[in-house]
Amino acid sequence: MSYELQQALIIAAVAVGVLLILYFGLGALFFFIALGNKKRPDPTVPCKDSLFERNADNENLIAGYKWYDTTYHQEVVIKNRKGENLHGVEFLNPSNSNTWVVCLHGWTNVNREMSSYAMEFYKRGFNVLLPDLRGHNNSEHKFVTMGWKDRLDVVDWINNIAKHNPKVKIIIHGVSMGGATTMMTTGEELPENVVLAIEDCGFVGVKEIFTDRCKRKYHLPPKLVMPQASLINKLVNGFFFGQANCIKQLKKSKTPTLFIHGDKDDFVLLENLEPVYNACAAEKEKYIVRGAEHALSSHWFHEEYWQVVDNFLKKYFDVVER
Repeated sequence: MSYELQQALIIAAVAVGVLLILYFGLGALFFFIALGNKKRPDPTVPCKDSLFERNADNENLIAGYKWYDTTYHQEVVIKNRKGENLHGVEFLNPSNSNTWVVCLHGWTNVNREMSSYAMEFYKRGFNVLLPDLRGHNNSEHKFVTMGWKDRLDVVDWINNIAKHNPKVKIIIHGVSMGGATTMMTTGEELPENVVLAIEDCGFVGVKEIFTDRCKRKYHLPPKLVMPQASLINKLVNGFFFGQANCIKQLKKSKTPTLFIHGDKDDFVLLENLEPVYNACAAEKEKYIVRGAEHALSSHWFHEEYWQVVDNFLKKYFDVVER
């Protein structure tokens, strides 16, 4: 083999090596940005450029934070089926209610950022549990699982509530990733205690939302990012992105579900609504909030949002206290 050919082969091998590093590096970078642990030094300080920072002057958000900070609550910790510590806070209603609402937060958020929703359910006489999902705030897990593994944790939370009161009624409510978690949870075998679910602006599946983010947020061809990121997720979280899908879960659902989505949502597009709604095998309703951006339906259109929720609740509860 001539010297020139050897040099050419070396250069070609180096070039291929660099391309492979870049190829897998893009996937790894996306994985760690999207699914790296989201614990924040101070959970009362919103993430930079988040909807909570951009809407810091919203009266409903402010009222929720004030209620959270001034209403008696206690931290609760359980172990999930994997032996990890799950943290949350619970608000026991003085009405001695027999109904609990499990409120599930979104990606990069913490339980306190569900306080405006918790406040409204509390006003209606319900007890409220605000868990921190995996990889967020104080709950154990090195990485975020976008609702897929969280669905099993929610079942564990539900079973923990029912263990202390077998006659309890439970509502699952979630926003954004919490909405997807809600849908994924309803596909599991749930105790009869679970009466209904409310999902707000959840996505069809993890593969779909990340593919969309690649295109619109990062302007990258998904084929250059998604296969590697999904493989890394399989290695560390135990599932490929395509497995984490709300549609297949909703086809098994027996839980009456209210689907809510804002028509100006630019993060989880409105086109996510129809597929999940159509897939749901249980009793269902849907409501599109005109003019609402992502996860802001309740904050921007408060009365409208809660009237829709109340109308749904009244189908399953004799009295809705306010």
